[in-house]
Amino acid sequence: MEISQVRYFLAVARELNFTRAAEECNVTQPALSRAIKLLEDEFGGALFHRERRHTHLTELSRMVETYLQGVFENSRQAKQLPTSMCI
Repeated sequence: MEISQVRYFLAVARELNFTRAAEECNVTQPALSRAIKLLEDEFGGALFHRERRHTHLTELSRMVETYLQGVFENSRQAKQLPTSMCI
């Protein structure tokens, strides 16, 4: 799992739209869809129900969303640590 996949997942979960999520993440929609597909392969199930004009969270995505939000926030906070704290 890559942090970009987590970021893309969270954007789709928030927007419930792959095109808008891709715009928000400054990537192409096919690139975002591929990343979500890889994440789905890793989790072993669909994260989103894709219907014509509607995207819905699956039970799996509802279960992992909180954890992935935590992963993303922890990553963001770790990047802000002062370099003087590193050994």
